[in-house]
Amino acid sequence: MSYLVNGQEITVNFPVDSISVNKTSIAFTDSQGKNKQTFSKRIETLNFMKWLISSNK
Repeated sequence: MSYLVNGQEITVNFPVDSISVNKTSIAFTDSQGKNKQTFSKRIETLNFMKWLISSNK
């Protein structure tokens, strides 16, 4: 599944096992391994985290 922010596509292979957020960065572990994304704004990070949680069902 993909998430699009500011023209950048982030691919996530569900299920997500863990999520860690720190200001504008988010690290998560999906079925393909560990990933880290950095955003320019905190709100973008929070929106991505919400999407990860809601899509991980």
